[in-house]
Amino acid sequence: MVGIVVAFAAGCGGNTTVSVVDDPTLESAFGAVLAEGQERTLGDLVQAADLQVEDWDRMYYFRVPLLMSEVNRILGTSGVVWQGLPTVGAEGMMVFMSEGRVVHAVVDRSPALALSGFATADSVVRPDTSGGLEKVGVEAKGR
Repeated sequence: MVGIVVAFAAGCGGNTTVSVVDDPTLESAFGAVLAEGQERTLGDLVQAADLQVEDWDRMYYFRVPLLMSEVNRILGTSGVVWQGLPTVGAEGMMVFMSEGRVVHAVVDRSPALALSGFATADSVVRPDTSGGLEKVGVEAKGR
């Protein structure tokens, strides 16, 4: 895992800067679901990846291409500046939240995730081969 994920940017009127990082361990945990063909919970995967973030209560998923304004609108994070938004070569971005605050943001390279809305620690994660594409489906708990 790479450095500090969320930091307050100096001189930006109190705006928060979020750095989107690569996390191969977390991606490997999702990849294992696909490779092994077994369901797990999102909380189990986060724990197996030893994600070093404070408590989180929701995970959102955004597919590439991303617009900073759209991410902020959906998350309700007005004024957040996103550094390193994924582009070509990535499937999307996972954003972990705690009580409305971003606590971790991760590039999703492979496998692709399928999530509409947000997931919680008890969301079921399972292989999804619908449409002929291999991806990992994450159970949504709300929008």
